[in-house]
Amino acid sequence: MRVREFAWVVLLIAPHAVPSTGWTQATKDQARLVFTVSGGFVGGRDLWAIDAQPIQFTDPIDTVALGRRIRSTLGIAFAGAYFPGDNLGFGLEGFLVGLGFEDRCRVTFSSGSTDLIESCQSIQGATKSATAVAVTVGPIFRVNSRSLISPYARANVGLVFSNQSSLRTTGRYLTPDGFSTLIVYDDDHETRVEPALAFGFGFTAAVARGYQLRWEVRDNIVGVQEVTSAPPQARVVPPHDVTYKHLLSVTIGFDVVLERRRGRRY
Repeated sequence: MRVREFAWVVLLIAPHAVPSTGWTQATKDQARLVFTVSGGFVGGRDLWAIDAQPIQFTDPIDTVALGRRIRSTLGIAFAGAYFPGDNLGFGLEGFLVGLGFEDRCRVTFSSGSTDLIESCQSIQGATKSATAVAVTVGPIFRVNSRSLISPYARANVGLVFSNQSSLRTTGRYLTPDGFSTLIVYDDDHETRVEPALAFGFGFTAAVARGYQLRWEVRDNIVGVQEVTSAPPQARVVPPHDVTYKHLLSVTIGFDVVLERRRGRRY
């Protein structure tokens, strides 16, 4: 084969033999509008503790030490996100964070009242379930949005809606007519709405056309009412205030890509 003919053959097959040339390089699809369902673990945290609460069963007055903890639980979230560009987007989410409680009680001074002892024993280890939901919105920043793995970070702000009082504390003791309820702390509200924040980071992985897996670690900062000091007597609404608790969560989710920008050759 002559040199000139060989050169023409090389020029013809070169674009196919070298796939990395600029004009044949391709980009993958990019998710723009995403709906997510995810679930995972939400950690617990101590909420409040009182060293000596007077309870008027007899004279002298008995006292007990009380405490309450936010229980660890499983959480589930439904979210939507829209990315008008490559990196910055905005999300809306409803996250079931739980906010169930577990109580502690210990008699610190007893006049010998069996009613007090039974009441404290019924409080010790008692659990209360709840269905608190944090509804939040905020920005999401992602990188490598056209790659198989795309890391991201988010910051959310919103409200947490709870159906369980974090103040009300009750025990039970046996009487000749059956069990009677001791209201140690009362509450004017069964449900409350408090501020909520969240800061998280994670990544998405494209597993099929139009679908992604999502993994995320998050610090959920929720407002909860806490007992701040012991009132001089029981059966009243105790002094209280809003405290902000950090509840760490780890979730795994499934994304449905409702809108995407197709990859292109360049």
